Amino acid sequence: MWYVIQTVPGQEQECAELCRAKIDPALYKEIFVPSYIRKMHFKKQWHDVKKVLFPGYFFVDTEEIDAVLKELAFLPRLTKALRNAELVSPITAEEQKFLSSMLDQKHVMNCSTGLIIGSRICITEGPLRNHYGFIQKIDRHRRTARLEINFFGHPTPVEAGLEILARLTEEEFEKLKADSLETYAEISRCGETEEIWKENSVRIKSGVFAGMHGTLISKNETKDEWRVRISLFESPMEVVFSGEEIAVENN
Repeated sequence: MWYVIQTVPGQEQECAELCRAKIDPALYKEIFVPSYIRKMHFKKQWHDVKKVLFPGYFFVDTEEIDAVLKELAFLPRLTKALRNAELVSPITAEEQKFLSSMLDQKHVMNCSTGLIIGSRICITEGPLRNHYGFIQKIDRHRRTARLEINFFGHPTPVEAGLEILARLTEEEFEKLKADSLETYAEISRCGETEEIWKENSVRIKSGVFAGMHGTLISKNETKDEWRVRISLFESPMEVVFSGEEIAVENN
């Protein structure tokens, strides 16, 4: 179970490392700081930078919270377990499942990419793909999104990395789709064999790209992530779909 430990903002990693060094490893499965990746511009380039997802908190995965808390009391840092009323309680199973779906195995939420089409947000890749409904605000300049999720027993604002590849009107997007469909139809009629079309052809069945075709690049059936290259802009782009959203026509 995941318990949340409060500490001084800015010292999350230091406190987590101290706990890992001082607390008996038999008492816990893991001590970690949930983080996220965002793009930051410095030295004339964009870089991936890791930031703390919940400033002022780190997590302990344990079935022995009472024993862990006893050892925490002897550490020379300000730490306090979050409580539900008078009880020290783990986050709920629903909260843990939701957070796990956003983080990788190292408890990092990677940067997402997407499009803005009219007033709609279309996430093409990344952990926000299934959670775009939580997005409250997008900052294209900072390449971040502001989310509000139910966590710690109340609505909690968090920041996530989000790179918007393009902002289009509905009319512009439909024109690009129509052009792509026309190109595909022409290639099919002529029997041409461009790499993007000739093998692992995919038809997109639902979502904003419905009706388009592309090439299956890779698949992860465990995560239900099917990466497809589609021709929408001047350069092909890759989009991640669920298995229900596509039909693989050739293998």
